[in-house]
Parts: sequence; structure tokens; C-alpha cells
Amino acid sequence: MKGPRANWLADEMLGQSERQSLVMGIALHPYLVGQPHRLKQLRRALSHIVNDGRAWWTTPGAIMDHVAGLPQQA
Repeated sequence: MKGPRANWLADEMLGQSERQSLVMGIALHPYLVGQPHRLKQLRRALSHIVNDGRAWWTTPGAIMDHVAGLPQQA
């Protein structure tokens, strides 16, 4: 596997999401990713996750609104 671990996780979760909806939370601590020399890798990882169109860059509130708008299942 090549690239940041976030890419590996995202690729695995995208495969699993074909069977069920998933949420991938990414914790960003300023001590780890807030350093200027780490921004390039962070941008690369985030771009990898959302650029193919299968992932949704969103907020918890937007997820709640989306789920609330889904048809009710019996």
C-alpha cells in the first residue's frame, strides 16, 4: 500500500460502503497536522478521499438532514 494511512482507510471504507452507509470521522489535532510541513500530506489525503465522487465532505448536521429526508422503511 502506498500513501497516507487515511487513504488506506478511506479505500477500505469505500469498498464496504457498497453494502451499507458508513461515516469516516477524521480527528485533526493541531500538534500533529497543524504544522506547515504536514499540510501537503493532509491536503493530499483529503483530496484522495473526496475526488472520485463517492465520498461526501459534510457536517454532522447535514448528515442528520439527509437521513431525516430519506423515505421511512417498514
